[in-house]
Amino acid sequence: MNRYSTTFDPPALCLDVTISNVLNRRKRRTLYALLDTGADITAIPSAQVDLLGLYEIDQLQLETVEGTSSIRYTYAVRFTLGDLVIPRLEVILTGLDLVIVGRDVLNQLYLQLDGPQQQFTFQTTPFTN
Repeated sequence: MNRYSTTFDPPALCLDVTISNVLNRRKRRTLYALLDTGADITAIPSAQVDLLGLYEIDQLQLETVEGTSSIRYTYAVRFTLGDLVIPRLEVILTGLDLVIVGRDVLNQLYLQLDGPQQQFTFQTTPFTN
């Protein structure tokens, strides 16, 4: 079980993830991440672009909950969260100091939340009773 992070109010689902350059996996970083079921796509801190030697691969139109839209560049990373390894995940950048894990990753996991105990578990296979 993983504990909810109390650095957020209300407490939130957070853990460490590893991102790396898809062509040079020696360039990798383990970063704190927020699991965000409201985010369509995963976002990494913009400071990681130079550290990992990432480059723009595409662009997409991003729309906020307020309805404003903007064009954002995307980057490819190798993404690891527990047992889940995604060899090439397209991500956007955020000005935050943490990774925002969106549904593009979360939809590949089984999550079990225990809100009253502020704990959660995730895995790549279904939970069994």
